[in-house]
Amino acid sequence: VPQYCHSAGDWGPLPKRPDGAIALRQVQVFIRHGARTQCRADYCWSGDQQAGNFTCSLRYLENSVDNRESPLTPYFRTVYLDGRNTLPGNCLMGQLVEAGFDMEYANGRRLREAYVTGEDFLPPSLAPLSEAAIERDFTFRSSDVPRTKQSGMALVSGLYGGSPANTPFITLKTMDIAKENMLVNPRVCGATAAAGTKFFDGLPAVQSRELIGLCSQLHPAVATSAGSCFWWLQHLVDCLMSRACPTVPFSPHNATIPEQFLEDDAALLRRIWRIVDTVQFEYFKKMADVGAFGPLASEILEASDAAVGAEAGQKKKFVLYSGHDMG
Repeated sequence: VPQYCHSAGDWGPLPKRPDGAIALRQVQVFIRHGARTQCRADYCWSGDQQAGNFTCSLRYLENSVDNRESPLTPYFRTVYLDGRNTLPGNCLMGQLVEAGFDMEYANGRRLREAYVTGEDFLPPSLAPLSEAAIERDFTFRSSDVPRTKQSGMALVSGLYGGSPANTPFITLKTMDIAKENMLVNPRVCGATAAAGTKFFDGLPAVQSRELIGLCSQLHPAVATSAGSCFWWLQHLVDCLMSRACPTVPFSPHNATIPEQFLEDDAALLRRIWRIVDTVQFEYFKKMADVGAFGPLASEILEASDAAVGAEAGQKKKFVLYSGHDMG
């Protein structure tokens, strides 16, 4: 549980440059969003919506600007009304929570230690730079999901401090989720749909039986195929851990989880975890084999090649990808 929940909140110092690496040309950073609330509305167990609450303190400020970045409105604080959401409480489905923000902020501080202080590669501050200079040297990229965008912002805040008054606007690049290549996306790589069906149809009999057996016991409505069982059990792990992790603001922790998952040293939970972890690893390996992440790999290599071939002052120094753990 501590490792899954990342209870420590800090992975520690980054490794030093490998021996024999003569010059640092570019820093590429890939992150999964920080700790969040449950991210799907599907059934967990009977009564899951009636017991306990998710209570979020991390908020959003939003306004509208014109094409010259001039404000058109005041800032508005987005607040999710208590009791009017899919999750019990006042949190958005899948919302980044305060501990998750702190995790990414800590990642930013570690990057600063490594590449500002240690390597003297990145500038110590963004404040003196123009927007054009930031655009030249940095790319901040995120999927168009609140928790990944806010995680990217948290990391940059750790790397360069909160929000000094003289810091230029920073561009966070994103795209419609239908075109996103940081996920398994049939609209980006058409081979994934058929490959996914073939993968689950071809699971070893022992894995298929385990999936169907668990679903028959816990949620018979999805026990129609190994694929539907797997995706629901993956969701069930999220239901369980979002109520167990101390990094997620759910109250009371553990107390609302049905006893069947926790009795006998959490034998049932461990059984679910084992099959989900095993099948998930093989599934994403298969997706990689059929090219699901080819477009993203091309994007990454294009940035790398440009950094290697560019003259000093003409290359991206820092590229951030803020996404999910579904790829």
